[in-house]
Amino acid sequence: MDNDIHSLLMNIAKGDMEALGALYDMLSVRIFNYARMIAKNKEMAEDVTHDVFMQILKQAARLVKVANPIAYIMVTTRNRTYDYLKHHSRTTISLEDVSEVSIDSVHHDRVLIWEAFSRLDVNQQEAIYLHYFYGFTQKEAAKIIGVSLITVKRRCAKALSQLQSYFNQNEEENHHEVTRYSNPRPAELLAGQNAERAKQVFEKQSS
Repeated sequence: MDNDIHSLLMNIAKGDMEALGALYDMLSVRIFNYARMIAKNKEMAEDVTHDVFMQILKQAARLVKVANPIAYIMVTTRNRTYDYLKHHSRTTISLEDVSEVSIDSVHHDRVLIWEAFSRLDVNQQEAIYLHYFYGFTQKEAAKIIGVSLITVKRRCAKALSQLQSYFNQNEEENHHEVTRYSNPRPAELLAGQNAERAKQVFEKQSS
């Protein structure tokens, strides 16, 4: 993927707008979701996504020389989002409210994941989002966030512990309902081969 991005950036630097469109198709959801996770505001995330791609267009020649352009772009996304939060007086809303999908219209495990994730503090959300849902190593996530590796490890560990506690509590309270479906338990969706499915839960919120 990195090779594809470098190739697209080289073409963007030469003024190829089709390459910019291809890069948008490749990364826009990732950028939007990261901005939305931080800002808790869909419109602000849309503005950030637009700004990030405008910056990519202007700086493509320099980005070609960056070893990990995806991480660099995510850092740009993070910084731009916090700039918006600092300089704009929009009222943000809680993570539970950003979903446009009715709870009754989605599968029970998706609702559990979304509700559990919303209960984490923003620092834990960010660490979990980057490491588990988008595959950055904890070291890469630490660089994107701007904290030490041990801090990211601690945030992930604490977040997973809180998520597991939430899932266990929910399962105890809704035992009869939970046992009616045979899909993987929500906690299992955050690790291993089911991580991609958990990622899709959050991407669905931006559709």
